[in-house]
Amino acid sequence: MSRPRYSAQTRAQLARAMAPRKVLTVSQWADTHLTVSTKQGALSGQWKTSNNPPLQEPMDAMSARSGVHEVVLRFPIQFGKTSVAIAVIGYCMEHRPGPIMVALPGEVSMNKWVEQKLNPMLEETASVKALLSSTKSRDGANRKEFKDFVGGQLYLEHAGSPARLKSTTVQVMIVDEIDEFAANLRSGDDPDKMLDGRTSAYPGTYKRLKISTPTIQGLSRIDELFNKGDQRYYNVPCPHCSEMQPLEWSGLHWGAGGTDVYYVCRECGARIDEH
Repeated sequence: MSRPRYSAQTRAQLARAMAPRKVLTVSQWADTHLTVSTKQGALSGQWKTSNNPPLQEPMDAMSARSGVHEVVLRFPIQFGKTSVAIAVIGYCMEHRPGPIMVALPGEVSMNKWVEQKLNPMLEETASVKALLSSTKSRDGANRKEFKDFVGGQLYLEHAGSPARLKSTTVQVMIVDEIDEFAANLRSGDDPDKMLDGRTSAYPGTYKRLKISTPTIQGLSRIDELFNKGDQRYYNVPCPHCSEMQPLEWSGLHWGAGGTDVYYVCRECGARIDEH
């Protein structure tokens, strides 16, 4: 019996898939491999987590060696929510391959997310691009809602297709703008329970990332999920007494006429100017 023959590219992909995984966090992987496209923001080129330090801990909580199974990010708009998701996808494709799903609020938002966020990463991050079974848009392995890569699959779904959401089992689940997702789901299912059920086949290794800007207090799903967790906040040191504290709206103060704005340390009461 003759041995099967593989192309050089296929042999390289198989070797990469079977190679022992290094101890690596998501932020370490991103700082080494992730390329930011000009389509994704002004800071294009090699990704640097240090440019947005609050993203490091939630990124690393999604790492293979982390004991965390679910990360909830209640972030304001334009704060890097999607950057965390993109880094996690690239890391998982290369470092812990398996089935991944990204769930978005609607078909329009899904298409926009794929074109503006996902595809630029897949096309410009060399180590991830090498894992794709195909980069041809007409190939069945590379459709808008499905990407096949060495060791796994990436599914893109939205709230308008609950039947497909229910039928897919994945190891990594990423839900973008879960507040909007819940509002758009018309099937009557509880979106959180339905999506969590997709990872039930991986009880020891599943990862879930749920991110959103909060909407109406009391109705916001991301508020509810955040309050169930350990409610971490990013802390910064006071330049006067070094007390670590989160920046809060109540700390802002205005001088006469409203032109002089400064922050007051909650520990020593010192004035902290904008610079």
